[in-house]
Amino acid sequence: MTENVIIIPTRLEATRLPNKPMKKINNKEMILHVYEAAKKTNSEVYVATPDQKIVDVIKQNNGKAVITSINHQTGTDRVFEVFKGHLNSEPNLIINLQGDMPNISPET
Repeated sequence: MTENVIIIPTRLEATRLPNKPMKKINNKEMILHVYEAAKKTNSEVYVATPDQKIVDVIKQNNGKAVITSINHQTGTDRVFEVFKGHLNSEPNLIINLQGDMPNISPET
């Protein structure tokens, strides 16, 4: 049994700021900043997205990303899809980490 799993739901089609996960901060995509901070917790980490562009960025940086349905209404729906269809064991804790938190500290 995995102790903790962090799943980061994200998508490119935001209405307020399209392509937000791919916006660069210090020459690195925002979603990659979030993923790397999550990895520092020593938890299993996945990015859940309907967008191949995001998957490619995560996988090019040795991360785990899952293509989810484009029809989800919320990020929580994406998290649930990954939980039900892609985890090898049931974790004690699932953390839904928002993909637009590039300054999150692994200690929080």
